Amino acid sequence: MRWGINLLVLLIITFLFIGCSQEAQIRKKEAENKALVRYVHEECSKGNVAVFDEVLSPDYVRHCQAMPPGLQELHGTEQFKAFIKDFLIAVPVYNDKVEFVIAEGDMVAYVTTMTGTQTGPMGDLPPSGKDFTLTNIVIHRIENGKVAETWVSWDNVAMLTQLGFFPLPGEDKL
Repeated sequence: MRWGINLLVLLIITFLFIGCSQEAQIRKKEAENKALVRYVHEECSKGNVAVFDEVLSPDYVRHCQAMPPGLQELHGTEQFKAFIKDFLIAVPVYNDKVEFVIAEGDMVAYVTTMTGTQTGPMGDLPPSGKDFTLTNIVIHRIENGKVAETWVSWDNVAMLTQLGFFPLPGEDKL
């Protein structure tokens, strides 16, 4: 009878150890994913578009409904780098502060506050010379140590209003 209780205790301890070990592995992977996202963010903020060759998967996809038609979904590293290069022409100096980062499994979400001045053209919009403050919500899906997919959300109307492009000149105010 005693050996049965000892065996039961041993099994419980083994399952607890395995559970704790798996939980530790998950937390370690989430920490690695968060570090990758912070690294990408910091390098992008420096204007280092070459970082995307290192950290984006070859079939990378970026989703953002606030973008104009044709840019709401970007596919691949080259298309994304071109988008970032265009942004850096429109806003060559900006600050993008990470407010917080959350990871769960292969997903990493974070919120940033971006400030800058639009001194270059932004798509069809001419340089405004105006400052903006924008809150971005970004979610990355990590696959095999690389960013495979990104979802970005921001208040496009707020940004366009700050830059003086909304409402469009001649339109009544809302």
